[in-house]
Amino acid sequence: MLLRRLAQLCGIAALSGCIPDVAPLLPAAPHAFVPGELHRGINAGNALDAPKEGEWGVTLDERFFTDVAAAGFDHVRIPIRFNAHAAVSAPYTVDEDFFRRVDWAIEQTISRKMTAIVDFHHYEELMDDPDGNADRFAGIWKQIAARYHDRPASVLYELLNEPTGKLTAPRWNALLVQGLAAIRSADPARRVIVDSAFWAAAKELANLDLPAGDPALITSFHMYQPILFTHQGMPFMPPEYATIGITFPGPPAAPITPAPGALKVEWVADWFKRYNSTPAADNPGGPAAVLAEFAMARAYAERTKRPLYLGELGAGDAIDHASRARWTRLVREEAEKQGIGWAYWDDGGRFKIFDRKTGVWDPELTAALLR
Repeated sequence: MLLRRLAQLCGIAALSGCIPDVAPLLPAAPHAFVPGELHRGINAGNALDAPKEGEWGVTLDERFFTDVAAAGFDHVRIPIRFNAHAAVSAPYTVDEDFFRRVDWAIEQTISRKMTAIVDFHHYEELMDDPDGNADRFAGIWKQIAARYHDRPASVLYELLNEPTGKLTAPRWNALLVQGLAAIRSADPARRVIVDSAFWAAAKELANLDLPAGDPALITSFHMYQPILFTHQGMPFMPPEYATIGITFPGPPAAPITPAPGALKVEWVADWFKRYNSTPAADNPGGPAAVLAEFAMARAYAERTKRPLYLGELGAGDAIDHASRARWTRLVREEAEKQGIGWAYWDDGGRFKIFDRKTGVWDPELTAALLR
């Protein structure tokens, strides 16, 4: 079934040569869960979510928003590290100059008739000490909501990107109620996106407990599976991710030798053993891994009737380009098949699809997302 599904997606029968043709731009598919303006999006990563904008080599400018809109994206997810610009004591005042920069990014988005997602990103102190930062988290959100309560409905909030660490599912379920209360005190009807725990994992959606009386909530998960494929060779990852040459889908034409660090982690060593030898239908480096994530997300959405959103998907540039495009197309098409809006993770660096310095789009990845 999985082999047949991938063949259908790629338009050919042979998996080894699966490079889909570029078709004319298709109209938006009807959506089962996500509001229509959250159809195809892009992240403005590594800019306002850096400790200081520009510190990670990325600065937002008008051309980014102009080119994103012209390419056919309908929304921009704007990761923002508010906590790096807020006081550490009550009332946790957010720096006015930084707020004005956020104002500008929102206006750049909505003035081009795109939806803007104000995404609270990289609050690492909160992950390390949820109890010690809970009041600050709520205090910052109270300011955000008060500032943007009169913005059009095309501005959405995202409560917190990828809760993880000590912010386990039970602790996150308690904290999100506090954060939502702070928002609702100033902005009672705004749509708010809420991620699942453990890096917004699909499997953690089952443990997400949202207030039943708030109809304006959208649940979110992220897609980077199989992660040893999507994050191979990335310098910010642990040594077990150093193996490169992992193709999609597995198994490879010839077995690959894992990096030394991979063999020291039991689950990683086992993954490579199965990747090198398991037939494509069940291979951990193939479509089965992707479709399993969507199955968990779909089960949650059908059980709860909550709107569902895929806030991040992406694969790094250490991957051969054909495999990267195949994976991207499969994820995008499966999301749209299930009526799930998505946003590609563009960090302006090793996951980028758009070169923010030259204004050039990656043609294969762009085709995989938009054609």
